[in-house]
Amino acid sequence: MEQQLTMTMKRLLIFLPLLIALPASAQRVREHLKPERHAHPGGARGSAPANDDCANAQALTVTADCSAPVSGTNADATQDGPQPGCDEAGTFIDVWYVFNPGNTDTVSVLLIPADANAQDWNLGVYTACDGNETACLINPATQVNVPVIPNANNWIRVWSNTNFGPGGDFTLCVSGQVSTPAPANDLCANAVVQTVAVGGSATFTGNCTGATDSEGLGFPSVWEAFTLGTCADVKISFCGTAPKILDFWLLLYTACPGGSAFYPGSYDSTACADGNFTLCFANLAPGTYYYPIAATFNNPAAYTMHVSATVCGTNEAPNDECAGAIPITAHTACTPEFFTNTCATQSTPAVNCGGFMGNANDDVWYSFVATAADMTVGGAPHGNMDIVMELFSGTCGALTSIACGDVGGPGIADDLVATGLTVGNTYYFRVYDFRAQYAYGDPGYDLCVVEGQGSGMGVTTIGPQRDGIVIYPNPGNGNFTMEVDPSASEVAITMCDAAGRVVLHTDARPMHGRLELHTTGKLLPGMYNVRITGGGQEYHSRVVIQD
Repeated sequence: MEQQLTMTMKRLLIFLPLLIALPASAQRVREHLKPERHAHPGGARGSAPANDDCANAQALTVTADCSAPVSGTNADATQDGPQPGCDEAGTFIDVWYVFNPGNTDTVSVLLIPADANAQDWNLGVYTACDGNETACLINPATQVNVPVIPNANNWIRVWSNTNFGPGGDFTLCVSGQVSTPAPANDLCANAVVQTVAVGGSATFTGNCTGATDSEGLGFPSVWEAFTLGTCADVKISFCGTAPKILDFWLLLYTACPGGSAFYPGSYDSTACADGNFTLCFANLAPGTYYYPIAATFNNPAAYTMHVSATVCGTNEAPNDECAGAIPITAHTACTPEFFTNTCATQSTPAVNCGGFMGNANDDVWYSFVATAADMTVGGAPHGNMDIVMELFSGTCGALTSIACGDVGGPGIADDLVATGLTVGNTYYFRVYDFRAQYAYGDPGYDLCVVEGQGSGMGVTTIGPQRDGIVIYPNPGNGNFTMEVDPSASEVAITMCDAAGRVVLHTDARPMHGRLELHTTGKLLPGMYNVRITGGGQEYHSRVVIQD
């Protein structure tokens, strides 16, 4: 799939195993695979750290190196300061530090979170508690040089935006300016291009020490490049890199720093015996491609990267097309079987299911023989896949779409219910992720086919047509009315964006089965997944906020 580079500024890193960060224009976008965390406002002021307010900033000493950093925490902090210039709107739980740099106008700051997979960590430098912001950094991945006012106090603010993750423990140090030379391929234009022939491969070795964010991606990175002489399916892997790489970029670029960018159809961490990841790109046109390698706390400095190419359309998914559909035996009760769609490609465009149409660039095929007039296919992702299922009658090459299942959101089990089937006939169905890129954990999900309506797989999902739960107006301006079961005394509402990130969570008490949800001014226009829980049941829907 092709995307314009302008859509992919920051946060196209994958953080394994717990979270994914996806592209956004000049903003952070982060997704948590498991466990899901809800935004929280921070602790009560009674338990806040001593340096919770700028007026009580903790004094730091500028050292020669970072061999003895200061330990800190903002886990129970409150907000004391305006919205940082580089961050999105949210609640900023922050703590403060103050230092005098002496005669220098630049110092190096190293902020290391205790758990980069769970916390949100950011820092800013200020000329005073209510002064100018001279530096602003989102999730700094390495030691960074920042400008300061010589021979004067400067303030550091360490904050977490609770819309993107909780606060927590960290270490912080301020030292002399770091002057480690950047590697030659720190600049995309300096990447050494290797030719990869169909049926062949190329190996790249390098070191990220001293890397900078030379192309404005949001993280320090170095670059490798390869050229294809003909259309090819391409794999990029880091087999043999030790310790294994945990943070990696998704996009493959056609030029530096502009041009187009391509998402992988999928990735997995099983193809490499050592657990390193492999990215699969299908149907790449002839040309030169550039790939960034991230320099972060979680990655080793030295790396080995392999690029291999095969003829277009020769991916590894045996059931990538209808002709290779895997048969599943129907049962009276759900008997889950595990499947994967690694390196799959699109067979036909996505189905419009319930008014929503995703992207089927990773669809794979299955079949079953109907044993009853009413049958259900149950699907349950192992990771954060937003599973979509579409059922067909007929034969491969002459199929008719007759049903689909796409009620749940990321990581949610779903049912495809079909009625009026002919007993003894073979039916085909395909499975894919609703989103454009399947990069949300190793592709994997359970499937089962059962007689009757409802598989019982995963949570109980209540549809609006069956139980009268409705959300309106949809699309809307962000203020929605929800009608729920009148007997429900309290419900929990969680909203996730299209990437699966929790952007709003609230508990509400319906009045006579009705409640209002106001998000105007809080959420940007776009599509959101809504989960409503209460009375031992869950309901999932999608809503659209318009401009």
